[in-house]
Amino acid sequence: MMNLNISYYKNQLLSIQRGWAKGRPSNAKPLYILTIFRGLNEDTLLNNRFFSGEPLMSMYYEMCKKHEPNIVAAPFFKPYYHLSSSDFYHIRWKGEDTPRYKWNTPSGKFLRDNGDYAYFDDDLWKLLQDERIRLQFTKELITCYLKHKK
Repeated sequence: MMNLNISYYKNQLLSIQRGWAKGRPSNAKPLYILTIFRGLNEDTLLNNRFFSGEPLMSMYYEMCKKHEPNIVAAPFFKPYYHLSSSDFYHIRWKGEDTPRYKWNTPSGKFLRDNGDYAYFDDDLWKLLQDERIRLQFTKELITCYLKHKK
């Protein structure tokens, strides 16, 4: 069962729908996921709850600068919110005041005021507790989205 889960989530991670920024696909979502993986590696994230502020925000901008130093990073709240279009990532809302449409980006303030936290599927979270699987997914994400083809 674990191998099926690994394959399923690898496919999910490598088929993230990306938006466009300045004529090229945006890597904000993959960079945000790599930020979460880094938080796990450094024991910054201890449970399956990702809040829309620090420390993830600073870590996200560091990740963007590391992998795309010549590109202005998308604001943190954009991948934080828009990754919820993926089947494995969800946002828990504080009440019934949720965005009406997934294609409109709510403001960072709206997310802080109305979003409780984001989280991965439980099965993905369990897989990510294994450092080897996390490293495998990290390498796959970097190869798929961040290695520039010549």
